[in-house]
Amino acid sequence: MPTLAEVKQQVAAYPHLRTLWPYQFWVNKEINSLPEILDHHETIKALASGRQNNLTWLAVCTDRRLIFLNRGTLWGTEQAQMPLDRIQSIDHQFMIFFGSIRVFDGVNVFQLNTVLKSSILPFVKITEEMMYAQRHVPARPAAAAPAVSHPMDVASQLAKLADLKEKGYLTDEEFQAQKKKLLG
Repeated sequence: MPTLAEVKQQVAAYPHLRTLWPYQFWVNKEINSLPEILDHHETIKALASGRQNNLTWLAVCTDRRLIFLNRGTLWGTEQAQMPLDRIQSIDHQFMIFFGSIRVFDGVNVFQLNTVLKSSILPFVKITEEMMYAQRHVPARPAAAAPAVSHPMDVASQLAKLADLKEKGYLTDEEFQAQKKKLLG
């Protein structure tokens, strides 16, 4: 877990901090509880605050997930989180001074209302960038295939292909293409 000083340093480094400034007083409890919630190597990328059900919430986009956090006035904590790779959409709406951010992960919807208008676009854009980065992480390189196949392996693989063709899973063209790959 990061320390509170590290969290506050990440918050202070957020380039759109001025958009959070009017609400920072109202979400100070939430910011102070982030060290208990964040993983050690997780970094804060974007912040926004707003209201839901007459409660003030802090929205935090990290390099791994979105966290929605509300610390009660006297007691209790409510938290919702969505992994970035599962988010299907993030929508926003503007009014005169405020707007809303709505996040949908295929099952759950979290809507944050009364978000300061100037903080909506930076939060949404950074979240979209992080979502894209999560979906396009390069796969680990596969182990190199052996250069020479044993004859027994080729024969068993041909038998499996013939079985798949016989059961209707492969067309004749697909079977011939795979057979050609195996035989070189």
